[in-house]
Amino acid sequence: MLLLFIVSNWGKALSGHVVKIMRNLLILICLLSLIVMVSCTVISRQVRSEAENPVPFKTLIEEADKYSGRTVILGGYILETENLVSLTTLKVLQVPFRVGEEPDLRDHSQGRFVVYHKGFLDPEVYAKDRAITVAGRVIGSAVEKIGDEQVAYLEIENREIYLWPEYTNLPPYHNLRPYTRYWHGYPNYPYSFGYW
Repeated sequence: MLLLFIVSNWGKALSGHVVKIMRNLLILICLLSLIVMVSCTVISRQVRSEAENPVPFKTLIEEADKYSGRTVILGGYILETENLVSLTTLKVLQVPFRVGEEPDLRDHSQGRFVVYHKGFLDPEVYAKDRAITVAGRVIGSAVEKIGDEQVAYLEIENREIYLWPEYTNLPPYHNLRPYTRYWHGYPNYPYSFGYW
């Protein structure tokens, strides 16, 4: 919008042809950025088309009966994975999404939810603190005691799960070879006759 305002005001000084080109370029950039943002989803198009529009998580917990049977898309960090006879339960700390449905920081959590998955999910893969995005049908809500507090959480039946890759940070000294001659503050330390 700011660029459009600037382009509009420059229109007095510039020829009409240049202004039209700049406006078209601005529209093209906006459309391309919108396409990139929409194409960065991890849940399939079919499940996404059946999902509810984003609803505040607190509303989902408080009005779980109203949303029962409807598909929602949630994200968060795994707190616990438990395998039962033919079922796996994932307890998840809910957080809002960033771009591309990637879970945001844990500080923004609005509660917890439990995912019921028919079948086996390996607890070593679906481990504590892994980020996930889940599409599932709302079953209801329940209450769990955490410490001395009773905490309500949402229960959903899994339709689709995306497990985000673990990002590993390289140590700060990784690939310093071109700069090693200044590592200790002197050129060519500890060797005085060459770089390596």
